Amino acid sequence: MTDREKMLELLDEFKDSIVKLMDERESLSSEADEIKTARKEAEERALALEEQIKELTTKLEKAEKDRDKAKADLATVKEEIGELSAKAEEAEASKSEAEETLRRERDELRKEMDEINEQLSRVSELYREASAEKEALQEKVDVSDLLAIYITLIETVFYGKPHARILYTLHDVKTSITRKNITSSTGIQPAAVLKAVHDLAAADLVSYDENTQEVELTRDILRRAK
Repeated sequence: MTDREKMLELLDEFKDSIVKLMDERESLSSEADEIKTARKEAEERALALEEQIKELTTKLEKAEKDRDKAKADLATVKEEIGELSAKAEEAEASKSEAEETLRRERDELRKEMDEINEQLSRVSELYREASAEKEALQEKVDVSDLLAIYITLIETVFYGKPHARILYTLHDVKTSITRKNITSSTGIQPAAVLKAVHDLAAADLVSYDENTQEVELTRDILRRAK
């Protein structure tokens, strides 16, 4: 082989080496690009994961706050339920006490009405006896005198009773008066005053306005002796 041929062979080998190096360079460059792309994708995924972690952390903190608030609300509700239960028991006890008071006042009023009826019978008997005595003595007795005696008996026997005391009070003031004022001026229990006022209104002796609670005589049934 001549020198020229050797030179050409060397040039071919050098050329092949250069081509090979260039191919390797391109391959390395391509791999570098792939690595860069993969790195970029990894960084993007890392950022996305970091955002997800932040979001999950925020949600977790909110869930913990909601849990704490729910616990506090539950404790408040339990406390309110306890208070309501206590109030319900107290109301039930008050209701029972009020019912017992109403029953007792009803029984007292019934007893009082029985006493009034009994005493009315006694007064009527006394009146009949006085009339009979007048006829027996054949004296001319003025009707107003008998009425004075009758009224005196009523004052003596009935003045402590609600019905009579209310009538006397209305005759004294000679105008309408509220049920509250009747209670305060007579000292009679409010329930007894209300019952007596209704009884007197039913007997057409007084008028009673449910709205204003004013009581007024409908007729003058009492004439005091002079």
